[in-house]
Amino acid sequence: MTIEGPLRRLLRFAGGASVVLAAWTAILAGLAFTLPPGAPLAVFAPGHALETVAAARGSFEGLGHSIAVTRSPEPGLTQRLYQAGALLVIDARVVMSCRALLSKT
Repeated sequence: MTIEGPLRRLLRFAGGASVVLAAWTAILAGLAFTLPPGAPLAVFAPGHALETVAAARGSFEGLGHSIAVTRSPEPGLTQRLYQAGALLVIDARVVMSCRALLSKT
C-alpha cells in the first residue's frame, strides 16, 4: 500500500465532510428566515456583532466572542441583520444546544 491510498481516502473524506457541513449551514441559515418575530437569533459578525444588532434594531440578549443573540417583535429581523453586515444568522436555540453539549464534555 502506498501513501497515495490513505491520503486519497483522507482527501475524499474531507471533501465529503465539507459538502455536508456547507449544506447543513445553508439549511440553518435558510430556516432563520422562517422563524416568527420574537424568536431568538444568533448573529455571527466577527468584530462587530453588537453594532450589527443595533443597526438591525434588534434587542441585545447575550454575547459570545463574535456571536450576539438578538430578537425583535418586528418581522424581517433576519434580513435587516444581513443588511447590517452579519455573516450568518441562525436560530439561537441551535447555538445554545450545541454550547450546552460542549460544556458537558
